[in-house]
Amino acid sequence: MLRLQEIREERNILQKDLANRLDKTRACISSWETGKTEPDIESLIKIADILDISLDYLLGRSDDGGIIKIDTQLSGEQKELLELFGKMSTKNRNQLLGFAKALVV
Repeated sequence: MLRLQEIREERNILQKDLANRLDKTRACISSWETGKTEPDIESLIKIADILDISLDYLLGRSDDGGIIKIDTQLSGEQKELLELFGKMSTKNRNQLLGFAKALVV
């Protein structure tokens, strides 16, 4: 099951904006989201890159939210922050980054 619509909406991305980034039409994106057609592998890879998710999550093969697990020496707070960041929309990520940068200055 392709999770494109669900993820796109979570990140506040319009069909037409995703279509522009993929050099496709809005109707093409709609067709993928309704299951009438399926994207080719090149488009799937581009979608995963644009939405910052894994292909497995996009294709419904994984339920981990597409978050890449970090196995380095991070504190519990750092890991929690990364997990929360991975669940945010692009808009909220940008707001959080701006806020964090303001705190550091």
